Amino acid sequence: RRENTRFTRLNLLGWAMLCPYAVELIRHGSTPLEKPYYPTAEESKDWHEALKKIVKEALGNPYIRNSLLSIQYEFEHELGIQFADGLICAKSKQDVFALVRTRNSKDIFALYIELASRINIAKPWQALLRGIFLYYSLRLPVGIVIASPEKIIYKVLTDEDQSDILLRLHRPTEGFEPRQNLCSLCELASFCSARAL
Repeated sequence: RRENTRFTRLNLLGWAMLCPYAVELIRHGSTPLEKPYYPTAEESKDWHEALKKIVKEALGNPYIRNSLLSIQYEFEHELGIQFADGLICAKSKQDVFALVRTRNSKDIFALYIELASRINIAKPWQALLRGIFLYYSLRLPVGIVIASPEKIIYKVLTDEDQSDILLRLHRPTEGFEPRQNLCSLCELASFCSARAL
């Protein structure tokens, strides 16, 4: 480890977008580095694999395949975020990453697809963080898609998204009231003394 560097999982940073207490836990190294076990992991895995199969078939369509320059599944990466007292490095994996050429154009953009058994409240923030990683790695426009059995949400990454993330990561805990609904879903709840019961 480098001096003044904290390591975490990007999923936890998604919760930090929603709660400044989560940011403090991560910044001070109070979160576990090991991958957590979820009681619904096996059930989620089945949905995840089924969705991945659908996406692979869709991307194999000749009409779409002609626009694909490259595609990777389970693309691993790290994202670093600077704080006054050090750096947080978050490790992550993108379900589907592709470089795509726009129709009738030479323009290229990065496409990131997140597959989930359900879309929880932190998932869009996690996707935005992964999209920012792609933007700074490739310097290309980034399209983000989150797909679950219930719905699909999507957006194109903008400068405002990055500004919003930085504001949320640097906001103080003063005046923030933990909410029971949020705390009951948070992956950091068992480590947080400020959580609403």
